[in-house]
Amino acid sequence: MNATSKKVSSQHPRTSFPPTTVLALCAQVSQVCPKCAKPLFILKRTRSVKDFEIAHIYPLNLTLVEQALLQDEPKLCEDPNDERNLIPLCFTCHKIYDTAKTLEDYRDLKKIKEQLVSQAAQLRVFYDYQIEKEIALVIDALMEDDHQDGNSPEYVAKNIDAKLNGTISGITRQRIKNDVSSFYLFIREQFAELERRMPSQAVLIASQVKTFYLKQKSQSLSQQDIFQNTVQWIRSKSPKGSDEAAGAVAAFFVQNCELF
Repeated sequence: MNATSKKVSSQHPRTSFPPTTVLALCAQVSQVCPKCAKPLFILKRTRSVKDFEIAHIYPLNLTLVEQALLQDEPKLCEDPNDERNLIPLCFTCHKIYDTAKTLEDYRDLKKIKEQLVSQAAQLRVFYDYQIEKEIALVIDALMEDDHQDGNSPEYVAKNIDAKLNGTISGITRQRIKNDVSSFYLFIREQFAELERRMPSQAVLIASQVKTFYLKQKSQSLSQQDIFQNTVQWIRSKSPKGSDEAAGAVAAFFVQNCELF
């Protein structure tokens, strides 16, 4: 072992990770290498075999070169064996990362892991917060109604630009404006009808959307992430619905001030 590859210390022994940890880490990256997108499992004859290793983002035990390279870099956590510092890489990417690591490589992999952790947190919010199943009635009405007859007056989307910031894409911003102009009045009437049939139900749905938004905002998510998460959250309540219909309902709540 030459001087550059000599370990500074061996205070962290290598460990075998429990199968549940490995499965969770593979699920977090959707079973593909986050560096090259190669599948982590390959089919040999009739059986799947692993084609990856669990990598330490911040090295388990620093070499002299790594110590100099990473001395001023923040860590994801103090314990290098913590799940927050672990990520599956295909054999090739893991070998390159361990033997020819650069500062850019470390920062890139750290950023990938941070995004994965953020996505997992967003998913937990998605399942922790419920919305009344009756919202499906509004989505279904959107799917069934013919909005091309030209009889409905176009609604003027107000203050959308004032509510949205630079963290939402231009195309999403325009889509929200278009959906508000085209569908706001129709959706408002559907909620009014729901309220007549089931008093307080529309108010309850609006409060649930507001709470879902505030929880996401507390996690410092971008408006783009918040809007997309809200669309999928609403979409999940209507088997017959579509992302477009759910997006129109989410845009309604932007104009109605439950979102942003």
